[in-house]
Amino acid sequence: MRWLAAKENVPLIDLNEMTRTLYEAMGVEPSKKAFVHYPAGTYPGQNRVLADNTHFNPYGAYQISKCIIEGIKKAGLPISNYLRSDYSGYNPAHPDALDCFKWNDSPFTEIEKPDGN
Repeated sequence: MRWLAAKENVPLIDLNEMTRTLYEAMGVEPSKKAFVHYPAGTYPGQNRVLADNTHFNPYGAYQISKCIIEGIKKAGLPISNYLRSDYSGYNPAHPDALDCFKWNDSPFTEIEKPDGN
């Protein structure tokens, strides 16, 4: 990926590196809070435990989107001119605290992903 980006002279946002840093900073058990991991009965009609390490919940998706924005800025992509002026940057080694993250669940839910992501 890095070789090809350099060969083709195209910008690269290395999400693999950023997410590795993010999940290592979170730790194994806390990183599950970024995915669809919910005890049975967390949502109406959810009668089994959900343990999905492939789909982000809103908190996880927000952290990944911040990685992407940081990659856009670091790559100097022209779209960075359209970022909010109050954006102060993001370091995946220091993810946002889960208890500071507020998000209303979507009214469009499925039992597989009950938070609507």
